[in-house]
Formats: sequence, C-alpha cells, structure tokens
Amino acid sequence: MLSFKVGRKTIDPPVRKERTAELPIEEAAESELYYFPLSMHIGKPADLVVEVGDQVKVGTLLGKKSGPISANIHSSVSGEVIAIREHTTVNGREKTVVVQNDHNYTEDFATPINWRLSDAQTIIDRVRDAGIVGMGGATFPTDIKLSPKNASTIDTIIVNGAECESYSTSDYRVMMAYSAQLVDGLLVLEKVYPGLKHSYIAIERNEHECVRNMSHAIKNHQEISIEELPTLYPQGAEKTLIKTVLGREVSPGQLPADVHTVVINVSTLYAIYEAIVLGKPSVERITTVTGGGIKTAKNLRVRIGTPLRTLLEQCGGLKDDTYKMIHGGTMMGRLFNHPDNPILKGTSCVIALTPEESQFDPEEPCIRCSECLNVCPVSLQPILISEAYRNGDIERAKELGALDCIECGNCSYICPAHIDLLGDIRKAKSAIRALEGAK
Repeated sequence: MLSFKVGRKTIDPPVRKERTAELPIEEAAESELYYFPLSMHIGKPADLVVEVGDQVKVGTLLGKKSGPISANIHSSVSGEVIAIREHTTVNGREKTVVVQNDHNYTEDFATPINWRLSDAQTIIDRVRDAGIVGMGGATFPTDIKLSPKNASTIDTIIVNGAECESYSTSDYRVMMAYSAQLVDGLLVLEKVYPGLKHSYIAIERNEHECVRNMSHAIKNHQEISIEELPTLYPQGAEKTLIKTVLGREVSPGQLPADVHTVVINVSTLYAIYEAIVLGKPSVERITTVTGGGIKTAKNLRVRIGTPLRTLLEQCGGLKDDTYKMIHGGTMMGRLFNHPDNPILKGTSCVIALTPEESQFDPEEPCIRCSECLNVCPVSLQPILISEAYRNGDIERAKELGALDCIECGNCSYICPAHIDLLGDIRKAKSAIRALEGAK
C-alpha cells in the first residue's frame, strides 16, 4: 500500500515523476488506424458530419458541436473514413469514426487570426471552432469557460501549471518547451476580458527549472506573475488553486467566474495559442507514458485518436509484472486495458503500474473514521454519498452535494477500508444527471 502524508484538505502522495521529468517531447509513432469518439468532452456527443468512404485531411471536421455543452471533433490524420461504429474507450463503448491513415498528413487548417486586432468574440469563436476542451482531464468545452455571463467582472486569469498527479509530466514539458507560446496564448486571453488586472502562472515550487523557464518568458510582462505553490494534492483543482493564489473562496454551487477568475490549464492554453496563431484545431496533445510497468517511459506528442497499442510499442511494451493500466493520473484516472483504446483530448498521462505501485487491498466495511471527510477539499461527506448511491437513493446523493465533487480521489486514497468512494460518487453524478435529463 502507498504511504502518504496528510495536510488540511490535502494529501501528499509519493511523487514519481523522475522517469520522465527531464525527457524532452518526442513525436509519437504513426498508426494505421485512428479512432475518434464523438464524445471526448463533458456534455452532448458531437453530431456526425462524415460518412464511410469520405476522404479527410488533418483538421477535417468529423463531428460538429451539438448544443451549448459540446465540442467539435477533427481528424488528426489524412486518409479515408473506413468505419463509423461503437468502439471501446476509457469511458465505455461510444460511437466512433475510424480513419485509415494515408501517411500524407495533408492539412486543412483555418486561417490564423491577428488577435491583436480581434475582438473577444472572434477569439472565443475560434476556440469553439477548434474543438478545444480542458486538457488537464476535465474536458469541459473551453469556449464556454471563456464566456461567463459576468465576463466584464473577470479581473484575474490563473494558468494552471500545478501538475500535482504523481506520475504526469506532460504539462511540465509543455512549459519547458513552449514557454514563449504560452505567454502569447495568455496575451490572447487578456484580450477577452476588458476588466483584467493581473494573470498568474501557478507552478508547484519543487519545479525549479520550470519556474526559471517561465519567469524568463514573462520578464517583459509586468501584468503576469509566477505563483509558486506548495507541493500538495489536489493543488491543481480549480477551487483549491483560486484559494491558494488569490485567497478567494469558491462556495459550493459557484464557478470561478463568480469570484472574478478564469483558470486555464497549461496544455489547454497551448492549444488556444495553436488555434489562434497557427489556425490549428485540437488534433494533438502531449501525453506522458510511464509507470513501473512501462519498459521505456516517454513524453510524446500524440495525435488524438492514436490507439494505446501504438504508444506501448513505441515505449518498448509492458513488463511481465504489469498489474493495471490507468488513463490519467493515479488519483483521478480511470482503468483501461483494451489495446485499441484511443488517446483522447483529456489524456494527459498513461500509466502502467506494477503490484508494488498499486493500492489493491480488498474492500472492508467502513469503520466511521471520518478520514474521507477530513481530506475532502470541497468539504463533502464522501462515505455518505457512497452509501446513498449504493442504497439507490440518488436524490439523497444529490442533496449531499455529489455534483460538487471535483473527483480528486483523496477520499478513496486515504480510506483505510479501501472503499471505492470516488467510483461511487462518479456513478452517483452520472445517475443524477440522467434523472435531471429525463425531467
């Protein structure tokens, strides 16, 4: 079992970034087939706009945003649509466009925007058209985040570089490789908010090289500061970040915009830069492939839709004692093991764990220790939500604030009875949303 230290509403899991932290970004290997689920985001799946037999380019629209909470899906390769079918993803089986790669990578990008001469809506529209979602894992459509009702009151942007998951170094490598582009992306966002006073780039203070790199990049921008954060989990959660950096409390049911703040993940900001300055839609991301079960860990620039097997082969394959695979971090990620599971917009990390790295103790009855309450950063009662869900009382789970859960995983991690509290809360949230959708 993993050892841990506990702080107020935070935990301090072992940091295991050493295998990949200093590895430069490599190009991911090519695949013959690419898989594009029409739902890589929170909200409704995109509406299919292609047919089997269609020829596509890098950037061709495959799925169109459906309703306000949705996002466009683009092809990351050129080639032919050979199938539209249900396909296994980390989220289950989903309607998916399958493209056979012609290896030409012919591009169909939008015209770059002169953002210095553009208004806020033009920038937001481009972000929407590019299909950008939160790439730290949340996958909330970014154009919606950039368009709060009270946009005129936004006075602060926080760039979230607090990569607090134990294994992931994808955001770190983005900050090391693209510091100048990130600053340009931040300048783009500053155009969106006329009442903006200051921007912060938040980085955990143990990332010394990254702090120096980003500090150099902002040296001519007095309106941007580096904020060094304590190395704690879940430091990168939006509400925690806002409290740490600004001292502002985001109450249950509120959004960051309600306290005059917008929080943007580092990789999401880089995608915004590419969409505005290069005309490039969201077709690639940086992903860390690591863990004790991986023979050669890497940070890779991956085309969205690349099957897992391609990355594993590039990294030398799995070791014989690999116990489980995780999509995302060890705290917030989800188990997956199908070799053709595709890399999605929110895939910051792929981890192969050995038994020694895994917490796999059998579940036992709750001992009413209240540890899950003590470490919940949004002051929920995880065990009560779990029990309500298991008893089929979805309304009670809602009353207990299940929808306010930020899915950090603190409760499951610290539970001495090894109850899958996060898993139950995720299921409760899905059940609540299904009930609300049926009304």
